[in-house]
Amino acid sequence: MTRNTLRIALMLVFMALFLALIYVEKTRAKHVLIIHSYNTDYSWVEAINEGIERVLEDQRGVFTRYHYLDLKNHGGEDFRRTATQLAIRVVEETQPDVLVLFDDAAQVLVGQRFYEGDGEGTPGIKVVYGGVNGDPASYYGDSNSVSGILERKPMAVIRDIALTILHEQVAQGEAPITDPKIVFIGDTSDSITADLPHYSSIDWAPFEWLEPVQVGTFDDWKEAVQRGGEEADVILVTNYQQIRETPGGPFIRPASQAMKWADANATVPIVGMGWTNSEDGAMLSVSVSPYEQGEVAIREALAVLEGAEPMGAITSKQFLVHICHPALARRGVTVPFIHEAFARATGNYYTEGC
Repeated sequence: MTRNTLRIALMLVFMALFLALIYVEKTRAKHVLIIHSYNTDYSWVEAINEGIERVLEDQRGVFTRYHYLDLKNHGGEDFRRTATQLAIRVVEETQPDVLVLFDDAAQVLVGQRFYEGDGEGTPGIKVVYGGVNGDPASYYGDSNSVSGILERKPMAVIRDIALTILHEQVAQGEAPITDPKIVFIGDTSDSITADLPHYSSIDWAPFEWLEPVQVGTFDDWKEAVQRGGEEADVILVTNYQQIRETPGGPFIRPASQAMKWADANATVPIVGMGWTNSEDGAMLSVSVSPYEQGEVAIREALAVLEGAEPMGAITSKQFLVHICHPALARRGVTVPFIHEAFARATGNYYTEGC
């Protein structure tokens, strides 16, 4: 055997051993499949993933895979059905030890299919959820194999900030409003529909909480914003990514044009409650932290992998303040310094492009 032949043989043996080691490690590794209702072009998803990766950075022995249903960009029933079938196939092929699902659509389309098993002896997959606006019991009943973190917007904080803005307007010389009214306007997405009971659940005093408005098209949105300025003193917004150009038509893109139009045409202040609202043009927003959603969900998944009992449902505790300075300037509004400082410290103070 020549020296070159021996070298090649040793290289092949080394490569075979290396590949065998990879196979053994993957076989031993616990598998976590993470499925998002949306896609990474929605920055909420990117931030959730950042929270997940912070936790996984030093984690060994866990194999993770991401999959995206992409339902914010596609609203037709045909796409929804195809996306569901593809996700189900991914779960069946991956056979994860834990299935982590974000936002409500993934619970309905994927989680409900796998958490109980097939009724023929195949056990269910442990499910961890995040970004859930609805009641988990409506998706999973009283199952003790499901746990996660709810996305609950800090409505009392949002109420107080809205009141602060009205007080600021008085300080700028506008007449006081004796019986202020507040109205929410959003799209018809699953998450908004699931969240409405939470919006209405708090004591809104001194505001009168008007009936929330959900719209289907851009024209409906414009009409609702104009009517909101006539009937209310503050408008709340969050999701508009599933507003359509026409009934049954495609979603408006970029979705940010809905927020920009509202800011330019509303006759009363608009306060955002979503992650992207101020980036899109709302002068001030308060949102749930997507980083917390990702971190808590993946920590729970890891705990379950180690044999811990599922923690059940916990409520989001972190929120972020976002400010679009040009929008504030257009309305001549000054927000308390603590809000500005918080937004700047977290990289959510926008000086241009919003």
